[in-house]
Amino acid sequence: MTSYRLTFLTPLFSKGSYDDRPEVRPASIRGQLHWWLRALGGSPADENAIFGSVHSKPVLASKVVVRVGNIRGQIAKVDTLPHKSGGQASPKWAYQPGASFDLHLLERLGGLSAPHRATFQRTIETWLLLGTLGLRATRAAGSFSWQPLTPDAPQMPQSLEAWKSRCAELLSRAPLKLHITSESFGTAEEARCVVSDTIGGKGAPAGDDSLAAINHPLGRVFGGRKTSPLRFRIIPIAGRFHIAAIWDGREAVTGNKPSDLAAAIRLLGDKGKRLGTLLQNFQ
Repeated sequence: MTSYRLTFLTPLFSKGSYDDRPEVRPASIRGQLHWWLRALGGSPADENAIFGSVHSKPVLASKVVVRVGNIRGQIAKVDTLPHKSGGQASPKWAYQPGASFDLHLLERLGGLSAPHRATFQRTIETWLLLGTLGLRATRAAGSFSWQPLTPDAPQMPQSLEAWKSRCAELLSRAPLKLHITSESFGTAEEARCVVSDTIGGKGAPAGDDSLAAINHPLGRVFGGRKTSPLRFRIIPIAGRFHIAAIWDGREAVTGNKPSDLAAAIRLLGDKGKRLGTLLQNFQ
């Protein structure tokens, strides 16, 4: 068993059975791990061998168990859109920053083969470094720090250079691009506010088709939901907070070309968004 303690830097919007009772759900963590395995270049066969599949013949049981425990933290209504005010900020119940939980990962049914274990370990570490959890996860809600609870768990990098170096190793040969801002922020919430303040959401000017022309590289809510291929995570370094931007380069999955990233950053800059300035060197 490999175990970690995760502590949230930004609010966790993860609705349970009741709107006012957010939950830390193993199923949500598994969903994130599925996404990262595929995004890192893992094959459907790898995914089924690790996580199981009800669609394969014969049906495959998961060889990985995800458990959570020791959940601690305060619950309150928090703005999902922190760059707005009042009702437009769309407050929802969430675990507040500082909430924590223990994550336990176990193998079963004879365990994973050596290649699949390496794939799973790469997936886990990449999610720990660059992933998030819950609603508004692509806009840095549910960002966290972590500490290992077992000797076999990787340590969290303690410098920006070490963070970049380890991410470069894990993302090598993957269809993903990464940019971590040199500029830092005094609080994680300040960074989340910058990340949330994009363009094309509710209240966008009617008739503005600049994002539609490049197939909505920042995602879309109205007119057919589309997940943003540009996602963000807040990372803690020496008491400061940096923004990590990840571009999903799987054109067959996202429908976006590599040039759409540069176009999106240019549009953000043209609209006077700080995020556009922070990402101007993201190539």
